[in-house]
Amino acid sequence: MFVSLDLRKHAEDLVDKARMAPSLHNAQPWTFRVRSNAVEIYADRSRAIPVLDPDDRQLLVGVGAAVFAIRLGISVLGAEPSLALLPGAEHGDLAALVTVGPEHRPTEAETLLAEQVSSRRTIRERMTPQVPAPVREGLTAAARLEAATLSWVGDPEARRHLAHLVALADRREQADPRIRAELDRWVGGEAPRYGSGIPAEAPGPDASAGGDMTPAGQDVRGGGDHGGRPHPTPAIDPTEPEPTVAVLTTGGDRPADWLRAGQALLRVLLTATAEGLGASYFNQPLELPDLRSRVRDELGLPGFPQLILRFGRPVGGWPVPTPRRPVCDVLRP
Repeated sequence: MFVSLDLRKHAEDLVDKARMAPSLHNAQPWTFRVRSNAVEIYADRSRAIPVLDPDDRQLLVGVGAAVFAIRLGISVLGAEPSLALLPGAEHGDLAALVTVGPEHRPTEAETLLAEQVSSRRTIRERMTPQVPAPVREGLTAAARLEAATLSWVGDPEARRHLAHLVALADRREQADPRIRAELDRWVGGEAPRYGSGIPAEAPGPDASAGGDMTPAGQDVRGGGDHGGRPHPTPAIDPTEPEPTVAVLTTGGDRPADWLRAGQALLRVLLTATAEGLGASYFNQPLELPDLRSRVRDELGLPGFPQLILRFGRPVGGWPVPTPRRPVCDVLRP
């Protein structure tokens, strides 16, 4: 049975939730058009970060997270969402079309996830790394629902390999003036005044945020409200010696796969938030093609690595949300 649901009556609420999705440097590279029976989600390439993300891979991961928020919003309104990825050209701006389908009674899980959208945070400070096995299983299952795989990095040798690659990527990025210029724009620069980017007062990770996984204590850019202070911190605090880390992979590595990765990311993050967990990112080695290949090979991953996630419970409480562009700026007529 199809429902007579006019999405235009819910346009501002749907977009208000979708704009809370994570994105590289909190650039929010998306716009939306809400029709009576569908939502069009566009990639806003005017907000691309071309040096760090030359292929728009991370841009589309962020757009994919917004797509999941739209799907979830339609589900809780009482309709089954039907998804078409890249309905036009593969590299066009129309990233996804989510259409109203048959009548749907929201599940308890969907309602719970929808309630977490405004609560989700990227944790840039120290976290307690204990994540019980049943919670890990739930996060793994959440990724699987979106055709992605969440591989936990627990083997000591694999962790050493990953820590080395994170540190190596960090040094190379810090030495690149073009990347530092992008950081200056999005992290503590002008962007936060206009509803995006990372404010200077947002706490960056200190060395204890990463333990053995971030020897330089550098910012944890990638799938979330990525950013932090664009300079390393000097020491390692042993209070979080073994952060809980997982790598999100997809079977392919084309734009549609990046959109799937973003949907898996937000489903995983909302599932974690419901468990009282926060997350941050160790994505530096995935931003350099040669090191991204090494992450896959040295960790024996089942697919293409899209995000490296760190989970835990924030020690210092939940941070304030990063800024968001007004709904009117991202809602197309």
